[in-house]
Amino acid sequence: MTSINMLVKILFLLMVSSIATASVPLAKRTGAGGKMDMYGCMQSNDYYIANFAAYQGDLQQPKNESALLTALCEELPAVGSTQISIDLLDRDVRRKPVTIKVLDSNANVILETPPTVPKQGVLTANVNFPVPGHYQVVLYIDDNELKVAPDIGALHIPLTVALVTPGTSASMSNLSIIVLAILAIALVFGWLMPRWLKPEHA
Repeated sequence: MTSINMLVKILFLLMVSSIATASVPLAKRTGAGGKMDMYGCMQSNDYYIANFAAYQGDLQQPKNESALLTALCEELPAVGSTQISIDLLDRDVRRKPVTIKVLDSNANVILETPPTVPKQGVLTANVNFPVPGHYQVVLYIDDNELKVAPDIGALHIPLTVALVTPGTSASMSNLSIIVLAILAIALVFGWLMPRWLKPEHA
């Protein structure tokens, strides 16, 4: 009976940890289909990690609490003027020159910022997406400590501009998988627990 109790505790801890992993406290992002991404817009590669946001609308209007622009993730609903914001989560990167490039699907550069040392950890830039299509925001970091060429260590953030059809976003699909997995575990427990707890006949 001791081994059964231990198995129950382990499975319970795994279930709780999966929920905690899926509940990263990041700001919400919205895709072009209107779906909310509850986990922010985390981007990473083997070297760096950042949180990305894009804002579309009238960026010249004065901001107030009732007229805040919605933070978007990788799916942008319209072409035109867009503000991108990159929050560098690696603190050591905040002491190094960083360049942002925005490329179209043919690798043409439509925006390139001068190297900037982001002491506060946040980089912003305004870019005009001329036509619908697939784009990339590429973060180049001049990192002498890493001993890796900027092209190799560059963080690539894919964007889809004015091409998204309404539907379930990837983040919502991931959430559905998590919910289904938890339900499956609950059903297994509901079926097995009465048999585990049933007293053995002498």
